[in-house]
Amino acid sequence: MRKNIHIRLIKRLALGWLILSLLIGTIVFFVEMEKIDVFVETLALEESKTFTGSQAGYRSITEENRGHLAEQSMQHIARGHFIIVELYDKTRQKVVETVKPESEHVEEVLNKYSHDLHMGDAVSYERFFIGRRIYLQVFVPLKADNSAISGYFEGVYKVDDNTMKGITENILWSLGLVVIVVSATTILFYPVILALNKDLINLSVDLSRANIGMLKVLGGAISKRDSDTHTHNFRVTLYAVRLAETTGLSSERMRALIKGAFLHDVGKIGVSDTILLKPGKLSNEEFEIMKDHVRHGVDIIDRYKWLSDAMDVVKYHHEKFDGSGYTTALRGNDIPINARIFAIADYFDALTSRRPYKEPFSYEKTISILEENRGTHFDSGLLDAFARISEQLYHEISGAEDSVLEETLDRVISKYFPGV
Repeated sequence: MRKNIHIRLIKRLALGWLILSLLIGTIVFFVEMEKIDVFVETLALEESKTFTGSQAGYRSITEENRGHLAEQSMQHIARGHFIIVELYDKTRQKVVETVKPESEHVEEVLNKYSHDLHMGDAVSYERFFIGRRIYLQVFVPLKADNSAISGYFEGVYKVDDNTMKGITENILWSLGLVVIVVSATTILFYPVILALNKDLINLSVDLSRANIGMLKVLGGAISKRDSDTHTHNFRVTLYAVRLAETTGLSSERMRALIKGAFLHDVGKIGVSDTILLKPGKLSNEEFEIMKDHVRHGVDIIDRYKWLSDAMDVVKYHHEKFDGSGYTTALRGNDIPINARIFAIADYFDALTSRRPYKEPFSYEKTISILEENRGTHFDSGLLDAFARISEQLYHEISGAEDSVLEETLDRVISKYFPGV
């Protein structure tokens, strides 16, 4: 149990680490991108002053000075980081368009943008990526000395290699720092949470031990009512477990089988001793009353969630493979596997044990009776599996001392209920 709790805690901390890393990493990424926006905007606007300053010669944008403006734009492009420059007159008609050689692909990307949407009376910009490169599209209104708009400047600023390298390294460093901090926090939390849950772990182990102890005591008390010993439950549980192991039953189903084996007849607490201990054959009326022990058992365990997986055995262990059993008349593989396994184990132990109304049968006679009920009462496949192990089990378990049976059963419980 302790191992399982440690594994669950590690899995949950790992999941928490992943979620926090992604969440905080995403936030940090967008924060860094906002910083980059401001940084690149500052660079681009600073350089755009070369075009828009009072000495730039762009105060009058007309068709007459197109040539001069184009020459000036090309000179600025050659010296700086702008790769596209467009100049518009005050009616927003393009007068000049200058593109740095080998930058035509950037212009193709920009064709999807509408200048009317961006060109206003204030500076605006928009960041975009082409490949892994950052570009900034800048829009600046040009004003005459009387502050009236005389035209518009549009430029595409390309972030240089060194700046891109610094930006990439800064983002990676920030994201790496997030992972380191979250990882360190997760690692620090692990022993803290373990320490906080130490008492809970111990309590869980104690509770599991108490639950198993309750099963053993209650099951043994019930079995002692209609036999001369409480060890019927020990034997039948061991028979059932060994048979189940040959079928490759999962650990989860094995735990359910053990619980069900202990409590299979818990409903007999509601049956009177007159019927339960009657030495002769029960009348039809008495047998109908005896059948009610299944319903009583279901009612008892149905109130306790930890025993819910034992229901397959408690409710269906008197079903028969041909559908002639009780209480639901299930047949074939519709009967839960744990109930089919237990039916063989229970019948085998009932025949080979002493009861108030009978002496124990020999192993040979018991096997003969089981074979007579092949395919009617019992699952043939499971009966074949039991036949391969039954003789050895009979000699090991049938006549064993109570202390030996209990010790053997405790080992089985420890195997399937770790920590108990």
